[in-house]
Amino acid sequence: MWAYMTLKLVDKPFPTYDASRDYEWNYSHPPRLDHSVATLNSDCPGRWTYAGLEAASPLAIAAGPLLNSQWLLYYASLGFDILTYKTVRRRAWGCYPMPNLVPVASQSLFSSVSEVRAQTVMRDSWAVSFGMPSRSPDVWRPDLSRCRQQLAPHQILAASVVATPESSTTPVGLAEDYAQCADWARQSGADVVELNFSCPNVATCDGQLYQQLDLAQGVLETVRAKLGPYPLLVKLGAMQAPDQVVGWIDLARTVQAGLVMINCLGAKVRVEDASSQNFYFSGTPRGIAGHATAQAVAEQFKQFAQQRKSECLSPPLIPVGGIAEASQVRTYLKGGAEAVQVATMAMLNPKWAMQIKAALAAQPC
Repeated sequence: MWAYMTLKLVDKPFPTYDASRDYEWNYSHPPRLDHSVATLNSDCPGRWTYAGLEAASPLAIAAGPLLNSQWLLYYASLGFDILTYKTVRRRAWGCYPMPNLVPVASQSLFSSVSEVRAQTVMRDSWAVSFGMPSRSPDVWRPDLSRCRQQLAPHQILAASVVATPESSTTPVGLAEDYAQCADWARQSGADVVELNFSCPNVATCDGQLYQQLDLAQGVLETVRAKLGPYPLLVKLGAMQAPDQVVGWIDLARTVQAGLVMINCLGAKVRVEDASSQNFYFSGTPRGIAGHATAQAVAEQFKQFAQQRKSECLSPPLIPVGGIAEASQVRTYLKGGAEAVQVATMAMLNPKWAMQIKAALAAQPC
């Protein structure tokens, strides 16, 4: 049984990200908390790890909803034991204009599907359009440190990092950019660094690196040399060919990094009107998250788990995308997942971690 730092809510119970307002408003208006400490008893039977670190549960929240330390501490108070600080860069980077979250139909989506239909009500899937915004290091680094200081000792703080390449950036420069951000995150108190190699919202190499194995290998080797024996994860997108699975399993073993998959699925978003030929975002693809990706995530995870088993290799695997029910969590853990990440469910239902822990306690894996 663990004792959790619980931060008392001052305003409405269980606030969530307000999709009707922009990123800057949500960044500046986190849940209002005081710092009174209480305890929340929540068992999660079993022994768990995350990127090799001992963990209180296998339930992680992905980078998306955790805009700053106040957002992290809010979710930490609600039973999430593993929290990922939203992707940061070596310099300030603006957010895409609204809309940033557009509800879409929840039919199963695969990489071969080129478009989805928007809908007026958010049920379980949406198009994500943020573009990996970041505060400057002189803002996010002390904020990350404050967060680590206020989390309970057993809670794990991860930081998602990405490079910010220019048109003239060389492969060496790209690798050094990732390594610098990763080292800053480590110095600022992150227990784990997650390298974001996939963002379907952008077409530049910072968002598609997972598809360029040779370039990715150079980045990972540079980061590993910079960090030494430090917990490291890599976030991947949807794989297009079986040889990519083989290559990533081998590379992850070589550099001793865990693999997180998948970071949304890219698709165009047609407007709600069934007769319309118009699209959101000027017809450019955006990352689709939530239930629509569940089947694709499950199938890719299965491919990676089978390849890992056939080669007797052991890079940690962490699925993310469309995970909502305790039955899905059990299936992934029984199938060899080290942990699971959620984002959409955490934003729709902040009590999700507590509810899943109760279900796992009633029916352990």
